[in-house]
Amino acid sequence: MWIQNQQRHDRHGVCPPPAPGKTCREQNKGLYATFVDLTKAFDTVSRTGLWLILERLSYPPKFLQMVIQLHENQCGQVRINGDLSEPFSISNGVKQGCVLAPTLFSIFFSMMLKQANCEDEDGIYIRYRLDGSLFNLRRLQAHTKTNERLIRDLLFADDAALVAHTEQALQRLTSCFADASRLFGLEISLKKTEVLHQPAPQEAYHPPHITFNSSELKSTPQFTYLGCTISSDARLDKEIDNRLARANSSFGRLYKRVWNNKSLKIKTKIQVYRAVVLTTLLYGSETWVTYSSHIRLLERLHQRCLRTILQIHWSDLVTNVEVLEQAEIPSIEALIAKSQLRWAGHVFRMKDHRLPKIALYGEIRTGHR
Repeated sequence: MWIQNQQRHDRHGVCPPPAPGKTCREQNKGLYATFVDLTKAFDTVSRTGLWLILERLSYPPKFLQMVIQLHENQCGQVRINGDLSEPFSISNGVKQGCVLAPTLFSIFFSMMLKQANCEDEDGIYIRYRLDGSLFNLRRLQAHTKTNERLIRDLLFADDAALVAHTEQALQRLTSCFADASRLFGLEISLKKTEVLHQPAPQEAYHPPHITFNSSELKSTPQFTYLGCTISSDARLDKEIDNRLARANSSFGRLYKRVWNNKSLKIKTKIQVYRAVVLTTLLYGSETWVTYSSHIRLLERLHQRCLRTILQIHWSDLVTNVEVLEQAEIPSIEALIAKSQLRWAGHVFRMKDHRLPKIALYGEIRTGHR
C-alpha cells in the first residue's frame, strides 16, 4: 500500500480510499452534488409511519412493542429564566440522545430513499473487482469478473449528498429526493441546501442551476461536509487552510491555562497537544492526497507549537528533528501516513458490499485516464 514520497505531481504518503470528486477528476468526469439539509430531521419523523415501516420489515412484535412504549406519553418542558413551562406532549420524532434514535432514523431514511423513483442512469456507476492487485487497473477491463455499483447518495445520519455526472441528472435526483421527503413528512431547508460543481480537468467551471419547488438552490464553490471542506477544483488547499486555522485557534485558547502553566509537566502538555491540537489539525487526513506545499504548511505549525511547549527559542539553534525527539512525537508526514495505513486496513477488512471498499477497488465506469 505504500507509494513513494516523490511521485507524479509530488504527491505524498499512501494511497487512501478515493473521494468521489477526486476519482471523477482523475478519470476526466465532472461531478455535480447537492448537499441536502433537512430541517430538524430527528424531530419530524412520523412515529406512525416508523412503526408501520418496522412492522413491514418483519421486526419481532415484542421488539416493536417495546420501541413503541419507549415513545408513548412523551412530554417536554421548557425552562425560561429558571421557570418551567407547562408540560406539552411530543408526538413526532425519535428521542434525542437515545441509543436507538440513530438506528431508527436510518431505517426511516433508507425507506424514504427507496421511494425516490429515479432513472437508472442518474448517479455515478463504479466498476470494481475485489480480487487481484489493487494497483493493477487492467484487471477492471475484464468483462466477466467485474461488478458495477450505482451511487446516487452519500449518507451519514441526517446529512445527505446527491451526486451525478450531469446537471440534468442531478436535477432529477434532487426532485425525486424532494418528492420522497415530502411524502414521508421531512422538510428540506432551502437556505442551507447547496449545490457544488467539480468540472473535469478540461472543462470550464460554471455554477449549476438546480431548482427545488420552483426555487433555485444556492450554488457554492466550496462546501463543508461532515467537517471537511470540499472545493469545486477538487484541491486540498482550502481544507488545509481551514485545518491550520482551527488548530491554531485551539492552540491559542490553551496558551495561558496549559502551555504557559509552569505547574504542568512537559509530558502532560504533549498529551493535551496530541488530544486537542493534533486531532483538529489532522481531522480527515485519512483521505488526503497531499503535496509538498501542504506538508510544509502543516509541519511549520507543528514545529511552532512544539517549540512553544518545550520553550525552545529560534536562537537556541535546535533542529526540527531534535524538537521531535524531545517531544517524543512523530512528524506530520509520518502521522498522516500512519492514519492512512490504519484507514486502509479498516477498508480492507470491511464487508465486500461496503461503499468505501468498492470505491477503493474500483473506478468510474465511463471515465478514462
